[in-house]
Amino acid sequence: MSELKKTYLHVFDESTIYNVNKLESDGYIGQLSGPIGSGKESYVFLSTDLQKRKVAVKIHRHNIESFKEIPSYLRFRGSKTGGFLKTIDDWSRYEFTFMSKAFSVGVNSPEPYRLFRNIIVMQFIGEDDTPANTAVKDTNFNLDSWYTKIIDFIVKLGQKGFLHGDLSPYNILNFKGEPYLIDFSQALKLTNFTKDFLVRDILNINNWFNKLGKKELLNTEEIISRIDKNL
Repeated sequence: MSELKKTYLHVFDESTIYNVNKLESDGYIGQLSGPIGSGKESYVFLSTDLQKRKVAVKIHRHNIESFKEIPSYLRFRGSKTGGFLKTIDDWSRYEFTFMSKAFSVGVNSPEPYRLFRNIIVMQFIGEDDTPANTAVKDTNFNLDSWYTKIIDFIVKLGQKGFLHGDLSPYNILNFKGEPYLIDFSQALKLTNFTKDFLVRDILNINNWFNKLGKKELLNTEEIISRIDKNL
């Protein structure tokens, strides 16, 4: 069996096929190609909507085997009922909501177009049919400029009341020399209980830029104080 066929069998259960067909009939997507990206919980495909826009289609897998255990951060989203499929659909809803907030406050991120159950349709970040590289693969950028912008993104998210939760060069795209944050699936509301996740995001960015050779870095407390001096 080819790897592509294995991927499709792994992603497209009966419920997901229904959801894809619904989005296609509503004009939000056309034929899927790819995948152009993947992770433990999801795959991203390329498509075109009725407005002829290239769109990225992120499908969170309805497959309990994709989790050896439910991630610890989910406990901060409150108790859930309704079974595993609903948990995955709720996960998608959280990501769509936080991505929408990020885009609305001027953070470079894909513009979210439509959510339907376990599928998010969003702006495609790339040229032609080629997605932008992650920053871990493409470090052709100005260190000072990127550091300032990414820290500013963290602050903007925090002032809006949430955090990315999994910020690293693997979840930042380098598109035409500019940083774009992606994958908000682990985003959380910012509270004193979730502050540790914010600290982890900041440390990930500082450690990365330190390895790239940037010497002048803001300390964690200084960045957090720009968000909320009471945290």
